[in-house]
Amino acid sequence: MDSIAFDLRQLRTYITVVETGSFSKAANHLNQTQSAVSQLVQSLEQVLDCKLLDRSKRPIQLTLAGRELYEQGSKLLAESRKLQDWMHSIEKGKLPRLRIGMVDSVTQVAGIELLKYLQPKVAHINQMTGTAPELLASLQSGKVDIIISMTNQDIPQELAMFPLLSEQYVVVTPADWEPKNIQWLAKHQPYIAYENWTPTGTQTNNWLRWRNYKPQSQFSLDRADNVLGMVAEGLGWSLTTPTFLARQLELLDKLECQPLPAPGITRQLAVICRKGEFGNMIEEFVTDIREIILGKKVHEVQKRWEWIGE
Repeated sequence: MDSIAFDLRQLRTYITVVETGSFSKAANHLNQTQSAVSQLVQSLEQVLDCKLLDRSKRPIQLTLAGRELYEQGSKLLAESRKLQDWMHSIEKGKLPRLRIGMVDSVTQVAGIELLKYLQPKVAHINQMTGTAPELLASLQSGKVDIIISMTNQDIPQELAMFPLLSEQYVVVTPADWEPKNIQWLAKHQPYIAYENWTPTGTQTNNWLRWRNYKPQSQFSLDRADNVLGMVAEGLGWSLTTPTFLARQLELLDKLECQPLPAPGITRQLAVICRKGEFGNMIEEFVTDIREIILGKKVHEVQKRWEWIGE
């Protein structure tokens, strides 16, 4: 059946009759006449072609069909109220709920600050952390409403992408190593790699192959903080970014950085959501998120290596 035979006003009236136990009490609750309430329930029975209430008994008894309509209709009415609240909240610039996903580097660098920023803007917030492919799949399946993720993957046309920031990868070595360029490092020192199935691993490993660097790698790790921890322990060198470094400021004294030879490699972050869902709110959101991520921690990294901020 393509058309819906009843409306929410009829359903609300019927549910109120059931919950109050009589037509007169329902009329008082709805600020209507008893006759109007009775007519609405009768019209609901007519369009559904079934008897909902046994009026011969006191108090009023529900038929089998009436009980099923009450149970399912109560859920429908509750969802309708939530939808109405959602629309009103959006119009006023505040959301009743937001499900947001972030890549691990964003969560660790600015996750708490981002949630504090959202606190006065959203009534309830769900936050998840994952890899870029995991977050994109969650957005497409409707499990999250918005993601902050890397962009080195195909973005479906039904999604809107708003550039957040770009950052250059740099070479990172133990601080007590003698300074050497990447060509020398690739030939003489072990490389701490990122797992190839991660977006960072795909980017960095492809760049090394493109530049014909063939470093020897004993370790392949899936988390940037573990990679930096290994480098800080003197076990090898790797590639990293300012936000990766900002996650572990306590390691900076044990690390040294140098720029990659041009052309280097860039990590891009973006805010991604379904098209049209957030209207004009999204642009302010992106601007504020950028400022939060480029906060105190990233500035600490840029103060140590001023050329990183260029």
